[in-house]
Amino acid sequence: MNLTKKQIFIIVGLALIIISCVIFIPAVLSAKNEDNAAAELSEIYNDQFVVTKSTAPAIGDDFEVTVQSETSKTVYDFEVKDGKYFGEYYGENVNMQVNELIQPIVGEEILVMSNVFQKGLEEETALENVKADKATVHLLVDAEVSEETAQQIADALKAQFGEIPVTVEAYVVDEERVFEGVKTEVLNFFQLSKINGKSFVDFKFHEQSFEF
Repeated sequence: MNLTKKQIFIIVGLALIIISCVIFIPAVLSAKNEDNAAAELSEIYNDQFVVTKSTAPAIGDDFEVTVQSETSKTVYDFEVKDGKYFGEYYGENVNMQVNELIQPIVGEEILVMSNVFQKGLEEETALENVKADKATVHLLVDAEVSEETAQQIADALKAQFGEIPVTVEAYVVDEERVFEGVKTEVLNFFQLSKINGKSFVDFKFHEQSFEF
């Protein structure tokens, strides 16, 4: 069967339309969900967010979204269910204050990722008003952390929160080039308080752990 040029153009045109429906339209709808999430979260928290990653579907209200504040550069994870947002925005801001407390102890090159387990906070809270039952500090480093440094971190947290259990874990990346790349990726795409050893699967590292 020989097709005319007109028939070939029609077939090609229909094929392109089908491809658009299958690939491009869902992508556009997914992007719209992400844009809506960023806008709504920005309004809820009086911040300015951009989406860094998400599982937003073309159709549906249930997905996970990670946003970054354009002001503070802090990254937050949210779960979206039926148009409602669930996350620990204020709790993560407390963790960021803890990171700032620890940073001078380890130096500016080290990535500090604290979790003082502040769940359910509904407003901004100054560090002096925070009550913590325990604290975990994860460090992304390019050389092993001494026990003395880990002890200094624990002492600083105990001075701040009282005699709470403190865990210090370090993820030691030996290659400087890899270290800088991973550090940049983590800062832009991950909520720091949720980082643990299972977060890193694409490069070699070894762990240190201290309990106080």
